[in-house]
Amino acid sequence: MLKNKLFQKEMSRRRFWLWVLALIALRLALCSQQRVYTWIDGAPLDDELMFQWAQSISAGQWLGPYDFLTLSKRPFFAVWLALLNRLGIPYLLGGQALWCAAALAGALAFAPVIKKYRARLVLFGFLCWNPAACASFTWRVYRDNIYPALCLLFFAGLIGWLLRCPGPLKKSLGWLALAGVGLGCGWLCREDGVWVLPFGLAALAAGLVVLWKKRETRHKALKSLAALLPFGMLAASIGVVCALNQSWYGVAVLSDFSEGSFADAIGAMTRVKEEDWQPLVSVPTSVRRQLYQAVPQLQPLEYWLEEDEDLQNSYRNPELDDYQSGSFYWALRQAAQNEGVYETPQKAEEYWAGVAQAINTLCEEGALPSEGGRRSSTTPPIRAEYVPGVLAESLRSLGYVLTCGGCQPYEAERTIGTTEDLSVWEEYLHTPTNVAAVAGTDDPYYNPLQKGAFALLAGVRWLYALALPLSFAAGTLLWLRAGWVLWKNWRRTGGESPLVWFILLAVLAMAALRIGMIAFVEVASFNIGTYVMYLATVHPLLILFSGVACLHWGPGALRRKDSARPQQPESV
Repeated sequence: MLKNKLFQKEMSRRRFWLWVLALIALRLALCSQQRVYTWIDGAPLDDELMFQWAQSISAGQWLGPYDFLTLSKRPFFAVWLALLNRLGIPYLLGGQALWCAAALAGALAFAPVIKKYRARLVLFGFLCWNPAACASFTWRVYRDNIYPALCLLFFAGLIGWLLRCPGPLKKSLGWLALAGVGLGCGWLCREDGVWVLPFGLAALAAGLVVLWKKRETRHKALKSLAALLPFGMLAASIGVVCALNQSWYGVAVLSDFSEGSFADAIGAMTRVKEEDWQPLVSVPTSVRRQLYQAVPQLQPLEYWLEEDEDLQNSYRNPELDDYQSGSFYWALRQAAQNEGVYETPQKAEEYWAGVAQAINTLCEEGALPSEGGRRSSTTPPIRAEYVPGVLAESLRSLGYVLTCGGCQPYEAERTIGTTEDLSVWEEYLHTPTNVAAVAGTDDPYYNPLQKGAFALLAGVRWLYALALPLSFAAGTLLWLRAGWVLWKNWRRTGGESPLVWFILLAVLAMAALRIGMIAFVEVASFNIGTYVMYLATVHPLLILFSGVACLHWGPGALRRKDSARPQQPESV
C-alpha cells in the first residue's frame, strides 16, 4: 500500500527541476575527473587537424594555410573548440554540459504525452547518464565528442514541434529553432550528416498532416511556413561556411573531399572493374596500374603511391598488401600534394575534374573495363558480396549498443607527446591530459579521486548493460501491442492518436539506418572492429524509444495520465 501511494504521488515542478540540476551536477562532477587523451603526431587526419583548425580560428585565420587537408572535413567542431577556449570552459566539461542539455531537450520533447514530472525525470535521467556520452572516446579532441548531442538536439526539436504544432505557434517555434541548431551544427560537424534527413522530411510531412487535418487549428499557413525553419537554418549555416571558404580560399564549398571533383575522381576510379575483387580494397593495385598507363594526369602519382616508403608506411595495409578503401583517398591526396596539386584550391579542383573526366570517358569508350555508370562518392560501391557481412555487423552492433560495449569511462592508454607540445594542448583546452604514468610502467596514472569517479561511472555502465536490453525488449513489446490496438480501433473517433506510435517508429528506423550505415563502412572500408564512437548516435535513440514506450504504454503509476490533483500548467 505504501509503495503504491509512493508511486502514485505526483512530483512538483520545483522538485523536478531540483532533481534535474542535481543529476546534471553529479554527472559533471564525476566527469570533471576525466582527462584529455591525445597522441601528438599520431592522428594528423583527425584530432590534430581539428586542434590546428581551432587554433587558426582563435588567431583569426579561419582554417589556416591551404593544403590537402584544409577543406577535407567540415569545421564545426573546430569552431566549438575555439568557442570553449574563448569562454574559458574546459573542453571535456563543455561536451558533457552540451550532452546534458540535449538529454533534457529529449525528455521534455515528450512532455505533452508524458505529463507526470516524475516520469519525465525518469526519462531525463535515463538519457543524461547514458554511458556512451562519457566513454573513453570522448576524451579525444575529436568531433564525435559532441556529434551525438547535436543529433539528439535535432531529433528532440522536431519531436517537440510535432507534439505541439496544433497549439499556439509560440509554444512550438522554440522547438523548431532547436531542431535547426542541431541540424545545422551537426551537418557542419560530420560529412555523413545527411543520415538525419529522412527523419526531418518524415517529421515535416507528419506535422503538416496534423496541422491541416484538424479543423480547429488556427493560422495553418503560418505554422506550415514556420515548419521550414530548421531547413532554413541549415541553409544559412551552410551559406556562412561556404562564404568563409570563398573569402579565404576562393571556393564556395563545404568540403573539397566528400563533394566536388575529388569525389568525382574517386567515383570514377571505383568504376573501373578489377581483375579479382578483394573486400576492403575499392581501387586495387591492378586498377591503379591501368590508370597510370591510361590517364596521363595520374602518372606522376605512381611513384608516391607505389614506391615512397613514408606514404606506404602511413596508409598501406600490410595484411592486404594494398590500400584499403578507408585510407586510399588520403594517400591519393597526399601524393597529389607532393606533386603540387594542392598549391591552390582552384588548381586541385581543375586537376581532379580532369582525372574524373578522363577515366569516365575511357570507361564509356571501352578503353577501360568498367561496371556501373558515373558516380561521385568517396565511399566504395555497394555490392551484393557485402550484404552478409553488413547484416552480421549490424546485428553485432545492435547488441554492442544495447549492452553498452566499449563504454568504459576511462582511457586505458596514456597520452603521448612532448611536454612542450602537451602544454600547448592543455592550455588551449583548459583541461589536463592523462600523461602521467604509473611508476615503472607505461600505464596512465589516476589518483584515488579519479579512480573513485571512474568506478561510479563504470557501475552506471553495468546497470545500463542490464537495464537497456530489458527496457528495449519491454518497450518493443508495448509498442507492438499499442500498434495492434491502434490498428483495430483506427475507424473509431476519439481514440488515442497514433502520432506517438509513428514517432517511435521513426526513431527506431533512424537507429537501424545509422547501424546499417556504420556496418557498411566497417565491412567495406574500415575493418577496425565494432567501435562505440561511430555508434554513439544510436544509444540515445534506443533509450528514447525504450523509455517513452515503457512510460507511455507501460503498466503502473508512471503511465497514468490522470493525477489525483489538478495538473500544473505546462511550462516547456
